[in-house]
Amino acid sequence: MIAMLILALAITLSATVPNQREAFFRPGSSTSRFIASQSSPGRGGCDQNPLACRATEGNAGPDCCSKKCVDLRTDISNCGSCGKRCISSEICCNAHCVNPMSHNQNCGKCSNHCKEGTSCDNGMCDYA
Repeated sequence: MIAMLILALAITLSATVPNQREAFFRPGSSTSRFIASQSSPGRGGCDQNPLACRATEGNAGPDCCSKKCVDLRTDISNCGSCGKRCISSEICCNAHCVNPMSHNQNCGKCSNHCKEGTSCDNGMCDYA
């Protein structure tokens, strides 16, 4: 019984454990795995291959602007087209900058439609 315990312990301890640098950095790179997972596809970003944004799961969106994957339908810095910024009081809903405090079709948030005969006030339909 003791021999089996010693054998199990020897096998466990003989397994190679990567050192801290090997575990943290990608092979052949000095970039951490975390940074690498956050960057745009490919070395040149999505500008080299715009379809990479659509093909890679976990991207911010299917469109490519300034070497970054974005969603032109919801990105306040690229609303409807690359570089089109919404002003501070607006959000990007379906590729349009809207003020959610007063927009009847996007009241308080995108796609929140106020009923006919009511209006959006302070981000709420029929605020009284």
